[in-house]
Amino acid sequence: MEHQHTAPVDKRAAARGLAAAGEEALAEAPQMPIAHRDDSPLPLVGTTPPVAQPGRPPMSQRAT
Repeated sequence: MEHQHTAPVDKRAAARGLAAAGEEALAEAPQMPIAHRDDSPLPLVGTTPPVAQPGRPPMSQRAT
């Protein structure tokens, strides 16, 4: 079995090239918002009754 000999790879140059390619790809990517905040006012009193969520049971009315 014969092995082909290749030129030695400069690992630092390869890493710099990979980092530059990543930076270029990020610069070309469209800037999309990653969060949204709704500042519209909330109603003080709603008509929907409270619903217990799964997990820890709610505190009793006496405790609050």
